[in-house]
Amino acid sequence: MRMVRLVVLLGLLAAPAAAQSTSELVRVAEPAGLGRLVRSDGPPDAPLVVMLPDALGDDGRSEPYVDSLLARGIASLVLGLDEDLEGAPSPSDPAASAEALAGAVAWALGRGIPASRIGVMGFGLGGRVALAAGGWLPAAALYPRCAGLKVAAGHAVILQGKEDAAGCADLALPAATEFQAIAAGHGWDVPGAIWPSPGPVLPDPAGGPRLQAREDLTATLQAAEFLAEWFETALGGHIHRAGR
Repeated sequence: MRMVRLVVLLGLLAAPAAAQSTSELVRVAEPAGLGRLVRSDGPPDAPLVVMLPDALGDDGRSEPYVDSLLARGIASLVLGLDEDLEGAPSPSDPAASAEALAGAVAWALGRGIPASRIGVMGFGLGGRVALAAGGWLPAAALYPRCAGLKVAAGHAVILQGKEDAAGCADLALPAATEFQAIAAGHGWDVPGAIWPSPGPVLPDPAGGPRLQAREDLTATLQAAEFLAEWFETALGGHIHRAGR
């Protein structure tokens, strides 16, 4: 049996929705599982960004990015909401995988969203998956860490904290991949990591020892706005903006 991460999910569904927008739970083929679709009340084939979670699954950190995308008429499909209580223990959420991304893209295509209007972004491990398995999708990665990072996406952007940039200067990135250094450490958008609390400890996307997260609201808002503008351009521009 799969149990939804109720604390996070119920809070998100109960929160006031942005003007002229809808939020609904949808079932995507395994291993993606349950997803939360947030979109404006514009055309049903509006652009969509699939959001892959970090190794621990969705914990609400996607919300600022969902809001910024929504303001530009771009829908979001947030994965990582399920918790498998019967399957064998896994070191990472199944939704942070290439198979989950493929299932989400197939689901979006089945709803009539054109392939050219689908993008992907991921947090931590999900970001590494987006870069490696995104293929033709515009792909964005948040704090994937640079050690052993592989980029196969045709059009991509990497956001990495300046305080956690070891090895980034040595990356040999494709010409169509942009690198942006954020004035923050690892996991700047993780809820509950505000000083003086030591904050949660997260799995290292690159496979090393666990990392301390420290929330930075300024960095989070800057990253959310930057990515919303990046996706608006990557997914075609001239998008219907919510409430306009």
